[in-house]
Amino acid sequence: MATARAEVLAQGLAAGVIGYLATAIMFSVFNVLTGHSPFYTAALLGATLFYGVESLDGFSVQASYVFAYNGLHLILYLLLGMIGSWLASVCETGSQLWYVGLFFFIGVAFHVFALVQWFAAPVESEIPAVSVWVTGVIAALLMAIYLLRRHPALARQMHHWEETA
Repeated sequence: MATARAEVLAQGLAAGVIGYLATAIMFSVFNVLTGHSPFYTAALLGATLFYGVESLDGFSVQASYVFAYNGLHLILYLLLGMIGSWLASVCETGSQLWYVGLFFFIGVAFHVFALVQWFAAPVESEIPAVSVWVTGVIAALLMAIYLLRRHPALARQMHHWEETA
Protein backbone atom coordinates (compact mmCIF):
# COMPACT_ATOMS: atom_id res chain seq x y z
CA MET A 1 0.00 0.00 0.00
CA ALA A 2 2.79 2.44 0.89
CA THR A 3 4.62 1.49 -2.31
CA ALA A 4 1.53 2.23 -4.38
CA ARG A 5 1.15 5.65 -2.73
CA ALA A 6 4.81 6.43 -3.34
CA GLU A 7 4.41 5.45 -6.99
CA VAL A 8 1.33 7.68 -7.39
CA LEU A 9 3.20 10.53 -5.73
CA ALA A 10 6.32 10.06 -7.88
CA GLN A 11 4.28 9.86 -11.08
CA GLY A 12 2.26 12.89 -10.04
CA LEU A 13 5.38 14.93 -9.38
CA ALA A 14 6.87 13.87 -12.73
CA ALA A 15 3.64 14.70 -14.59
CA GLY A 16 3.46 18.07 -12.85
CA VAL A 17 7.04 18.91 -13.80
CA ILE A 18 6.29 17.90 -17.41
CA GLY A 19 3.29 20.25 -17.51
CA TYR A 20 5.20 23.06 -15.82
CA LEU A 21 8.19 22.78 -18.15
CA ALA A 22 5.99 22.56 -21.25
CA THR A 23 4.18 25.73 -20.25
CA ALA A 24 7.33 27.59 -19.26
CA ILE A 25 9.12 26.65 -22.48
CA MET A 26 6.17 27.52 -24.70
CA PHE A 27 5.67 30.93 -23.09
CA SER A 28 9.41 31.59 -23.34
CA VAL A 29 9.24 30.86 -27.06
CA PHE A 30 6.12 33.06 -27.48
CA ASN A 31 7.88 35.85 -25.61
CA VAL A 32 11.04 35.67 -27.69
CA LEU A 33 9.02 35.54 -30.93
CA THR A 34 7.22 38.74 -29.90
CA GLY A 35 10.48 40.50 -29.04
CA HIS A 36 10.31 40.20 -25.26
CA SER A 37 12.50 38.58 -22.63
CA PRO A 38 11.88 34.82 -22.27
CA PHE A 39 10.67 35.60 -18.74
CA TYR A 40 8.30 38.42 -19.72
CA THR A 41 5.00 36.58 -19.20
CA ALA A 42 6.08 35.11 -15.85
CA ALA A 43 7.29 38.52 -14.69
CA LEU A 44 4.09 40.20 -15.83
CA LEU A 45 1.87 37.68 -14.06
CA GLY A 46 4.05 37.69 -10.94
CA ALA A 47 3.96 41.48 -10.79
CA THR A 48 0.18 41.46 -11.21
CA LEU A 49 -0.58 38.65 -8.76
CA PHE A 50 1.90 39.33 -5.99
CA TYR A 51 3.02 42.94 -6.27
CA GLY A 52 -0.17 44.73 -7.31
CA VAL A 53 1.21 46.12 -10.57
CA GLU A 54 -1.75 47.36 -12.59
CA SER A 55 -0.04 49.43 -15.26
CA LEU A 56 2.65 48.55 -17.75
CA ASP A 57 4.15 52.04 -17.52
CA GLY A 58 7.76 51.51 -16.53
CA PHE A 59 7.31 47.75 -16.18
CA SER A 60 10.46 45.70 -16.36
CA VAL A 61 11.25 42.04 -15.87
CA GLN A 62 12.51 41.48 -12.33
CA ALA A 63 13.70 38.25 -10.77
CA SER A 64 11.29 38.63 -7.83
CA TYR A 65 8.32 38.76 -10.21
CA VAL A 66 9.55 35.75 -12.16
CA PHE A 67 10.29 33.64 -9.07
CA ALA A 68 7.00 34.55 -7.39
CA TYR A 69 4.90 33.49 -10.36
CA ASN A 70 6.97 30.44 -11.24
CA GLY A 71 6.71 29.20 -7.65
CA LEU A 72 2.93 29.36 -7.79
CA HIS A 73 2.92 27.94 -11.30
CA LEU A 74 5.06 24.97 -10.28
CA ILE A 75 2.92 24.24 -7.22
CA LEU A 76 -0.28 24.28 -9.31
CA TYR A 77 1.17 21.93 -11.92
CA LEU A 78 2.49 19.57 -9.24
CA LEU A 79 -1.00 19.52 -7.72
CA LEU A 80 -2.58 18.83 -11.12
CA GLY A 81 0.00 16.12 -11.77
CA MET A 82 -0.73 14.41 -8.47
CA ILE A 83 -4.48 14.59 -9.09
CA GLY A 84 -3.94 13.15 -12.57
CA SER A 85 -1.70 10.38 -11.25
CA TRP A 86 -4.18 9.47 -8.52
CA LEU A 87 -7.02 9.43 -11.06
CA ALA A 88 -5.01 7.23 -13.42
CA SER A 89 -4.37 4.72 -10.64
CA VAL A 90 -8.03 4.73 -9.60
CA CYS A 91 -9.23 4.41 -13.19
CA GLU A 92 -7.20 1.26 -13.71
CA THR A 93 -9.57 -0.52 -11.32
CA GLY A 94 -12.64 -0.07 -13.51
CA SER A 95 -12.94 -0.19 -17.27
CA GLN A 96 -15.17 2.87 -17.54
CA LEU A 97 -13.80 4.97 -14.69
CA TRP A 98 -11.34 6.64 -17.07
CA TYR A 99 -14.21 8.82 -18.33
CA VAL A 100 -14.78 10.07 -14.79
CA GLY A 101 -11.05 10.70 -14.39
CA LEU A 102 -10.82 12.56 -17.67
CA PHE A 103 -13.88 14.66 -16.86
CA PHE A 104 -12.53 15.56 -13.42
CA PHE A 105 -9.05 16.35 -14.73
CA ILE A 106 -10.44 18.59 -17.48
CA GLY A 107 -12.68 20.31 -14.94
CA VAL A 108 -9.79 21.00 -12.59
CA ALA A 109 -7.54 22.16 -15.42
CA PHE A 110 -10.27 24.44 -16.81
CA HIS A 111 -10.71 26.14 -13.46
CA VAL A 112 -6.97 26.61 -13.00
CA PHE A 113 -6.66 28.24 -16.43
CA ALA A 114 -9.74 30.38 -15.84
CA LEU A 115 -8.25 31.50 -12.52
CA VAL A 116 -5.01 32.52 -14.25
CA GLN A 117 -6.98 34.54 -16.79
CA TRP A 118 -8.98 36.22 -14.04
CA PHE A 119 -5.84 37.24 -12.18
CA ALA A 120 -4.23 38.37 -15.43
CA ALA A 121 -7.15 40.61 -16.41
CA PRO A 122 -5.21 43.85 -15.76
CA VAL A 123 -2.57 42.81 -18.32
CA GLU A 124 -4.85 40.91 -20.68
CA SER A 125 -3.69 42.90 -23.69
CA GLU A 126 -0.16 41.57 -23.19
CA ILE A 127 -1.07 37.91 -22.73
CA PRO A 128 -3.58 36.68 -25.31
CA ALA A 129 -6.08 34.22 -23.86
CA VAL A 130 -5.50 31.87 -26.77
CA SER A 131 -1.84 31.49 -25.77
CA VAL A 132 -2.86 30.53 -22.23
CA TRP A 133 -5.37 27.95 -23.47
CA VAL A 134 -3.18 26.48 -26.21
CA THR A 135 -0.24 26.18 -23.87
CA GLY A 136 -2.42 24.62 -21.17
CA VAL A 137 -3.91 22.08 -23.55
CA ILE A 138 -0.48 21.06 -24.82
CA ALA A 139 0.82 20.73 -21.25
CA ALA A 140 -2.22 18.63 -20.29
CA LEU A 141 -1.74 16.38 -23.32
CA LEU A 142 1.93 15.81 -22.48
CA MET A 143 0.99 15.01 -18.89
CA ALA A 144 -1.70 12.59 -20.08
CA ILE A 145 0.72 10.86 -22.47
CA TYR A 146 3.21 10.42 -19.63
CA LEU A 147 0.55 9.00 -17.30
CA LEU A 148 -0.83 6.66 -19.96
CA ARG A 149 2.68 5.32 -20.56
CA ARG A 150 3.05 4.74 -16.83
CA HIS A 151 -0.38 3.01 -16.72
CA PRO A 152 -0.47 0.69 -19.77
CA ALA A 153 -3.44 -1.22 -18.34
CA LEU A 154 -5.47 1.98 -18.39
CA ALA A 155 -4.47 2.65 -22.00
CA ARG A 156 -5.50 -0.91 -22.94
CA GLN A 157 -8.84 -0.48 -21.16
CA MET A 158 -9.49 2.76 -23.01
CA HIS A 159 -8.63 1.17 -26.35
CA HIS A 160 -10.76 -1.92 -25.63
CA TRP A 161 -13.72 0.16 -24.53
CA GLU A 162 -13.53 2.29 -27.70
CA GLU A 163 -13.50 -0.85 -29.86
CA THR A 164 -16.65 -2.21 -28.20
CA ALA A 165 -18.54 1.10 -28.22
